[in-house]
Amino acid sequence: MAKNPIWCGYLEAGDKSTPVIRDQRLETGNPDTVYLFNFKRNEIIQYNRDIVEPKLRELRGPEEEVLGELKAAYSRTRRNFKMRTERVVHTPGRRPRATLERKDVDTEEPVGAADSEFEAAIDEEWSEEEGD
Repeated sequence: MAKNPIWCGYLEAGDKSTPVIRDQRLETGNPDTVYLFNFKRNEIIQYNRDIVEPKLRELRGPEEEVLGELKAAYSRTRRNFKMRTERVVHTPGRRPRATLERKDVDTEEPVGAADSEFEAAIDEEWSEEEGD
């Protein structure tokens, strides 16, 4: 029989102590972190594994009374939760830009054509000056 992937417990963290749920199906993509459903904050939070694991324990006595409410709150929150590993990891490469022919601003002619006409006009001026 398969092990239940959901563990309900308690996070002992002073004023921030709360019942929590650890769902092993939720992966952060980082072996140093873990997701826990924090009942007090009503959200799934990423915790540093080395810091949080020593503070986790089984539910005791009166804490077990909130188990039904804890599971229901987790179920509602889980529906809208997106794991980091579900985000797009590889974005598609950029398409090469189409090579556009640059236009002269005033004449709407290709830049190369304007340059040729300019050079021809200069050549003409120089040849007229030489003939004088």
